[in-house]
Amino acid sequence: MRGIRRPSPAMVVALIALTIAIGGTAAALPGKFTVGRDDLKTSSVGARALGKIVISHSQVFPSADPTAQDGNFTETIGTITCPDDAPTAIDPFVGGMSTTAYVFGRTAIFNRFRAPQGYRYTVFSDDGPEVGYVLKVNCIPAR
Repeated sequence: MRGIRRPSPAMVVALIALTIAIGGTAAALPGKFTVGRDDLKTSSVGARALGKIVISHSQVFPSADPTAQDGNFTETIGTITCPDDAPTAIDPFVGGMSTTAYVFGRTAIFNRFRAPQGYRYTVFSDDGPEVGYVLKVNCIPAR
């Protein structure tokens, strides 16, 4: 009966590469089960990865157009900011828009950490005064 065969050189190289790959990711972060502010790139973690800690925040702002369907588009500016206990805003969204309204611009409002705490939207519309637009943003609580 023959013993265990010697592994091929390709198998040895593959096992060494696997060992280095597993050990490299395990030693990537200092500490144990911790991730600090400097460990992640900007926008590398989305709302899906944050899960249940995200707080949904919405607000309605009315259209500034005095007359509906008159052919004159009016600029409406709306702002949404996260509360102080959840100072970081992600996934901004404007809803309730008709076919005669469009978002002309979006500007981030930064908090003291230089992360967006809210957004200022400029909407051009011909919808009339009885229409409102829904601003939504997800807020991440402070630790």
